[in-house]
Amino acid sequence: MASVAPKTTTHISKLLSVPTASSQPRTISEKKGTTTTSPPKVFPSPTTGYISQSGPGQTDDFLSLEQDAQAIGIAIEQLGKTTPPPPSPLDHFEKWFPESTKEETKRPEFPEKRQIRVNKLLPQPPYHVFDRWKKRQIVLLVTCAGVLSPLSTSIFFPALPAISTGFAISSTSVMLVVMAYMIVQAIASLFWMPLCSVFGRRPIFMATLLIFVASNVGLIFARNFAVLLIWRTVQSFGTAALTAICAAIIGDISIGKERCRFIGVFGSILVFTFISPVIGGLLTYYLGFRAIFWFLLASGTVVLTLVVLMLPETLRSIAGNGTIKVSRIQQPLIYAVKSSRDASYDPDANGHIGVLRILTLKSFAEPLHCLLQMEVVITAIFGSVVFAICSTIIATTSLMFHEKYQLSHMVIGLTFLPAGAGSVLSFFTIGYLVDHDFCVTEQKYRRMHQLETGISLDYKTLPDFPIERARLRNMWWIVLIFIAATAGYGFSFTFAPKLIALPLVLQFFIASSATAILLTNGILIADLYTGTASVTAAVNFMRFLVGALAVGLTEPALVRFGSGITFVILAAATMVLTPIMVVQWMFGKPWRAKRNSTWPRERLVRLPGYQSPFQNVRGTNSGCFFIIVSTARGIMTDKYRTKGGMIMV
Repeated sequence: MASVAPKTTTHISKLLSVPTASSQPRTISEKKGTTTTSPPKVFPSPTTGYISQSGPGQTDDFLSLEQDAQAIGIAIEQLGKTTPPPPSPLDHFEKWFPESTKEETKRPEFPEKRQIRVNKLLPQPPYHVFDRWKKRQIVLLVTCAGVLSPLSTSIFFPALPAISTGFAISSTSVMLVVMAYMIVQAIASLFWMPLCSVFGRRPIFMATLLIFVASNVGLIFARNFAVLLIWRTVQSFGTAALTAICAAIIGDISIGKERCRFIGVFGSILVFTFISPVIGGLLTYYLGFRAIFWFLLASGTVVLTLVVLMLPETLRSIAGNGTIKVSRIQQPLIYAVKSSRDASYDPDANGHIGVLRILTLKSFAEPLHCLLQMEVVITAIFGSVVFAICSTIIATTSLMFHEKYQLSHMVIGLTFLPAGAGSVLSFFTIGYLVDHDFCVTEQKYRRMHQLETGISLDYKTLPDFPIERARLRNMWWIVLIFIAATAGYGFSFTFAPKLIALPLVLQFFIASSATAILLTNGILIADLYTGTASVTAAVNFMRFLVGALAVGLTEPALVRFGSGITFVILAAATMVLTPIMVVQWMFGKPWRAKRNSTWPRERLVRLPGYQSPFQNVRGTNSGCFFIIVSTARGIMTDKYRTKGGMIMV
């Protein structure tokens, strides 16, 4: 540390050769082993850290602090002028890695191709990772499971006379089974769906099927009517949410046109509403009415086994778009033997993950929120009445035909075929009619607003689109067919007691028109409802409650008034409620605009504490004043805040 090596001294002296006022610049020899006289040089001082002008070994001649500072300044200034900066390792970076802006200026003629390349490199996450075959497999599985709901409902009807005879009860008492079944169907769906939205589709699906299987075991060994009634309500509790859960699973894995196609396949289970009575009649005729419960037990066991083995969890708040690893209970049992081919967990691919919900007491009443919308509730009321009348006709078919024509149980089961044929025909034709009406209304809307054909319209975001008129355009003549057929159905048993074909033909028209009305009614409710809760549970709640009330009142009315007057009353009830559709046609759009706060409305608001200028006038209140408030979203007053409004006196 006392001196600097000669080689280092030579190098530093080359760089820091600073001329002074008292000495002339001199050179230094670079030959090894030679020593020449050299000018004052600048070296680091081992003691003070400043620059010294004494050479190696000359430690006694140090500059003062001021001279060191001057020497440093002169050296730095000369280094800045004569010494080039060291080469940067990034000097050639732009040469080998040019910026993207330069590339864009060279190739401005291919912006579309470059955008396509970026899109291919960064694809959007799929709505669900299941391939087409896997989705079809799930839809087929849930369709088979959904069949259990209409199957267990209607297969029981041909056995009502046999149950009445077997337990020695009246026809009015045996109708309590149908009434209790429908009441539980209405309430249980509100219980199962919130659980399904929190704990997942698969566990709740298996729980409902397990209850269904256990209830059939109880029905097989029921020895009196009270026990049979209890187990029948338990069976209803198990099948109440099957249809809604199946529809929710389809919604989890599909979207757009694919979802419509899957829902169309799933909707075919409606056919079993009228096919299952034929099965029930055959089983009752050959094996007795308990054979129906053996058949349902076998069907439920097969479906439960398939669900446990093959159905994966699809709830998007748990499984996302199929790429989130779920727990063992939410995985198909077949995955324990054969690994899944589904995609592994990828957090970046889950762009469509649902919101995780928490189960509260409000969750069970949430589906009923849709009934707070005026246009939704009046549409649901009309559909509920039509559903109740159709259910009453189906429920009383076996008792009426057995009483009027003394038919066997097998033939009674066959009497449901005309209604089934009418329902199937209407199911496959009403879709074309609804689509045609919508296209006609859409074309009128485009001409009115001068819109081009290529512009796609989202009618749910257009407050002035007349969706009510698009759905109800051909409803009037369908409703008239339903009313006329219902009014004449009861008299067909009285005026033509030997002509069994007449009530069967009327059943065909009743079932076909009722199916068309209910399908269109459900589509309109889905179009009108703007919330996020499941509207299916609320609609089923209203339909089954009104249906249970109608079934409970129809049998005593048949005993007291006869079939002719009873069904005329039911037809008159439909006619009384028909103006609801007229009101919907005329005021549906203003109601929607009013709910969306785009329709100005006026109301009286009482401002407490305001001194009225008319306080001396008799009959006025001196402590308040009434003003008109015209509400519109986005306009608020400073002191008297309404939902949004501008005070107008």
